[in-house]
Amino acid sequence: MSAFEGKPTSTADVTGPWYCAPVATAKFLHAADLHLGAPLKSLGQAVSPAARERLLTLVNGAYTRMIEVAKSEQVDFVVLAGDIYDDAERDPGAQRRFLLGLRELVDAGIRVYMVHGNHDPLTRDIRQGLLPEGVVVFPAGKLGVETVTMSNGVEVTVAGVSYRKKEELETLVPLFGGLTGQTVVGVLHTNVGANTMHGPYAPTSPEELAASPVHYWALGHIHLRSVNRTPRGWWAYPGNLQGRSVKTAECGPKGVLIVSVDDNGAVLEPEFRECSTVRFARLNVPMDDVAEEAEVGDVVNAALADEVARADGMPLVVRLEFTGQTDIPALRDTTSSDWVSLSQAVVEEAADVLGDGVVAKIRSSCVPRIDLAHERTRPTLLGKVLLAVDEAEASFDVRQDAIEILVNALGATR
Repeated sequence: MSAFEGKPTSTADVTGPWYCAPVATAKFLHAADLHLGAPLKSLGQAVSPAARERLLTLVNGAYTRMIEVAKSEQVDFVVLAGDIYDDAERDPGAQRRFLLGLRELVDAGIRVYMVHGNHDPLTRDIRQGLLPEGVVVFPAGKLGVETVTMSNGVEVTVAGVSYRKKEELETLVPLFGGLTGQTVVGVLHTNVGANTMHGPYAPTSPEELAASPVHYWALGHIHLRSVNRTPRGWWAYPGNLQGRSVKTAECGPKGVLIVSVDDNGAVLEPEFRECSTVRFARLNVPMDDVAEEAEVGDVVNAALADEVARADGMPLVVRLEFTGQTDIPALRDTTSSDWVSLSQAVVEEAADVLGDGVVAKIRSSCVPRIDLAHERTRPTLLGKVLLAVDEAEASFDVRQDAIEILVNALGATR
């Protein structure tokens, strides 16, 4: 029996009215947006060359962790939904790492089905001799269809289509319209619902996905994880395998989805497994209660220590932003030499807390603290509102917390 045939299972001959046979399940792994070879240029100038090289080495380990997850979960196959590489030129080192990982998967009896996306379009034929037997690259411009029997005996149809150019602007979902089968998995790099954070490639809508014969849409392109129900099953983005910057969609735990298929062919809700080896984070640090500039470092370090504890020992790349009302001049004017000195000191001190991590960016959106008594004497909109509130409070039962919210909101927009 080949390594890819359904793994045999057995059940003891148990009978009786009290016995309920367990629902057997088999699993596959859904990953996308590996972006192998990503240079992490978006880290900016605040990160030293040595720290950048260290982080580049660390992020390469995310792909290794994906391979480990696939093996430990004993999945029957892996689907890769595009942007395997960060660039169409495909860095040779990244290509080698990818090939070695594929070999490890197929040696474990795990098939791989993959498509190419906008970062790595299938502009020329891949030399199939370089890929291990058991790895299928779906073609560009037309639908590729494969059938695999899972370890619980369920026959799954896996279908996908690759990009043939970087800007694939036509919808590709109609290509999947004629598929039939007990369980159908569609692999596609696409923008569902016109997400403005990513390019409008192979656009589609939740309604179009739901109307298709596909039971599980294994999607790529959007880096923020999303799992959504359809009448037949699910459409899902696992997010990228490893964060690459401090943009919101790149922050937090990153990894893959493990998808179970029961012995009736029903697709169960996907489960997330983290694979990232570096975690990117955005951290807002309120300055409202900080009276002196000398205290800023202590408050930042305490906030960073909490974030480090939540990262499960993973190195952090952090975007810091100071928020709130303050009397500290350096926090209110980020063009001043005082701000430059303060931010440099914060970054240097943070190194002791972050270890292998770094502060990549530091910002301040602080506003001046509002002296309410003084504001009441000024002929401004805020002053007039405060006087009006005073009059209303004298006549009616006005909640103090509502007053404070209104005053703060007006003060922040002065």
